[in-house]
Amino acid sequence: MHDGIPQPNIIATLDAGAKTTVLLCTHYDVVPAGDVEDWKYPPFELTVKKERMYGRGVSDNKGNIVACVSAAKELIKTKSSKVNLKILVSGNEEIGGEYGIDYLMNGPPKIRGDFGLVVDSGPEYVSIGASGVVAGTITVHGTQGHAGYPFKFNNAIHLSVPLMQVMLDYVDMRRKVESEFPAPPGSPHKTLWGRFSMTVYKAGSKTNTIPGKAEISFDCRTIPEEKVEDVAKDIEAFFERAKEETGVEATLTFKIKHAGWGSDQENKFIKLFHKAVHEAVDDTIPISADLGGNDGHYFTTHGIPTACFGTLRDDNNYHGIDEFMHIEDFEKVKNVLIHFAEKCE
Repeated sequence: MHDGIPQPNIIATLDAGAKTTVLLCTHYDVVPAGDVEDWKYPPFELTVKKERMYGRGVSDNKGNIVACVSAAKELIKTKSSKVNLKILVSGNEEIGGEYGIDYLMNGPPKIRGDFGLVVDSGPEYVSIGASGVVAGTITVHGTQGHAGYPFKFNNAIHLSVPLMQVMLDYVDMRRKVESEFPAPPGSPHKTLWGRFSMTVYKAGSKTNTIPGKAEISFDCRTIPEEKVEDVAKDIEAFFERAKEETGVEATLTFKIKHAGWGSDQENKFIKLFHKAVHEAVDDTIPISADLGGNDGHYFTTHGIPTACFGTLRDDNNYHGIDEFMHIEDFEKVKNVLIHFAEKCE
């Protein structure tokens, strides 16, 4: 349940009678469509146009669910799989996975396997790690009152400006945090790096009222080697210095703390999967790590080596307007899963 709404998790099993079990991690929940009138195609109706499929969640992550099921269907038909498969379809990856993959791994089901594949990434590289995230909200406290008497009140919006200006220095500090894991192709840096962004601003309710509160939400991306609690403490320490420097009264609360993760590039399953991608798709596809976060850490915390692959290209507009998936990428993911299952022992 989430907010009183049932959100079932689904486990589909292909039992090949093998010694090795591979976990395929997917999710069916999606982010909101946003301004529906801005979409060229209806967000919650599948539209197929010129080798593309349009709709909210078609790439992130429903297309990957169908790729997993289609691969399993073919493997059942041919009886060619050399591994057991468990397709895990969870319901709340976009909000942290607490009642989704977290429940499946750490709750009563206690799903286990020898290798994990997060089918929620891109087809341009094989990912063996992902960034963590520390997110929260800074609340600036002023005093509310009539806008005709600004000299009587402390405008929270005005107070927030110098505080945010100082917090921008933290963006540069995080940029200097470097990982050993390679960044995805096309990134501005060779390896993953720390990131800090102020992402949501809320203040005021009427034009004639001076706001007594302003809220600035932020998203801080960690590298796989960092502990999220250490990063949270660092954010808090910088925030306290910013308050002292500006004299602004403000408080900080953390909403999300999810660890990044990374797997050993030399692990035998990682190497076998990378080989399968080379043989089924393109022998130039590299190994990298994801700039975003995903559910892989729920596997690696149990010692399960994990990789990621999927349909999510940068041009797919996932989380944006007119999200789409290249049909060609769907076929690639499906074929890679089949090839890996047939070659992995």
